[in-house]
Amino acid sequence: MANNIIGDAFSYAKEGLLGNFTKWILVIVLALIQGITLCIIPVLNGYIVRIYSGEKTLPEVNQWGKLFVDGWKYNIIAILYAIPAIIVAVVLGFFTILSFSEMTTIISGGNAAGVIELVTGIITVLFILLIVLMILSLFLMMGLVRLGKTGKIGEAFSFGAINKQISGGVGWLGYIGYVILLWILGLILMLIIAAINILLLPLGILVMLLVLPAWSVFAAKYMTNIYDAGESA
Repeated sequence: MANNIIGDAFSYAKEGLLGNFTKWILVIVLALIQGITLCIIPVLNGYIVRIYSGEKTLPEVNQWGKLFVDGWKYNIIAILYAIPAIIVAVVLGFFTILSFSEMTTIISGGNAAGVIELVTGIITVLFILLIVLMILSLFLMMGLVRLGKTGKIGEAFSFGAINKQISGGVGWLGYIGYVILLWILGLILMLIIAAINILLLPLGILVMLLVLPAWSVFAAKYMTNIYDAGESA
């Protein structure tokens, strides 16, 4: 199954972009428009939603108005998912600030045990925040795929359906493993681009313009394949 999910996503991006260079240029244009407007015109996100719908070949870059609307559906879902994380971060951040203030007093008093206790508490707080962010991101990614499948914002918050899809396909452990693998691949790619930028900036910019939109296509198909594994199970 792993080979199908990864290999199919790679073939999908390679054949869809290398096989149609005009389409690749248009995807780059989508990325530039979205980047320059700071996601106010989220046409690349709209195109990713179109990939999520499950078309067998890379979709055409057309119906720009629909790309804009779907891109904002994507943005709205991401914002709504971010709200609980922001609330948790603010609450935990407040207690962390109090802890730092308390730590100053403890250090000045020479209480080493108290410092260790506070540091442990701060690490625990940060760990809790990380767990919350990871759980939300796992549901968010599948929720966005459901948006592509249904066109409905509400379906992105159908947690029971998302759980059923994952459990019936790759399973939660498998899903987490695939997401971690995607993050690792993305990190390696970013490090390579950063190295090229350091050594030769103009070439690095060109590589970034070519590769990052292609990566977006690959990642979108990758997540779609994970979701679709639950359909074929």
